[in-house]
Amino acid sequence: MGRLRTFDVDEALAAALETFWQQGYDGTPIQALCQAMGLQPGSVYAAFGSKRALFVAAVHRYIDTVSAEAIERINGAPSGLEGLRAYFGHLVDAMVDGKRQWGCLITNSLVEFAERDPELSGLFRLHLARLETSFAAALARARADGELSPGAGPEAATMLVALVQGMNVMAKSKPGRRQLQVIADAALAGLTASPPAA
Repeated sequence: MGRLRTFDVDEALAAALETFWQQGYDGTPIQALCQAMGLQPGSVYAAFGSKRALFVAAVHRYIDTVSAEAIERINGAPSGLEGLRAYFGHLVDAMVDGKRQWGCLITNSLVEFAERDPELSGLFRLHLARLETSFAAALARARADGELSPGAGPEAATMLVALVQGMNVMAKSKPGRRQLQVIADAALAGLTASPPAA
């Protein structure tokens, strides 16, 4: 009969996620993970199987928590344009004062893994596709409500995803709130209808 676990797996996974997020997969030795998780190597391997399996679990946790919360800001807003503004406002806040100053785990991992791990690359692409779908739905709502400039619509979702990925990379150099906000505001201004003249 195996020994019962005496630690909270969810708390340990959250600690591993933060460590991978800050240092990357290759930059995080198993000893650093064990220290962050407060566990011995045997307990980590018994619970998760391998460093790679732990990383995959951390990526899923990131998608289910950090990313899901951000996407809900788009989908849960009263209007499409408000959803986009809420998403980018939160993004800038997190890049300046929160954990997004480490960049985005998905963006960082895409750069790190490239094509060397097809399974993980597929997971990253699925995440980006979900974000693009949410952007497209918000843009469709905004266009239906007359909030967008002529010619703007759901097809701009791809551009917004690319913008977010660029901002994620920039965040690691700590550019400051003003620069990040200017980028986000300019992108949305280019899509937004001008208010009627007084």
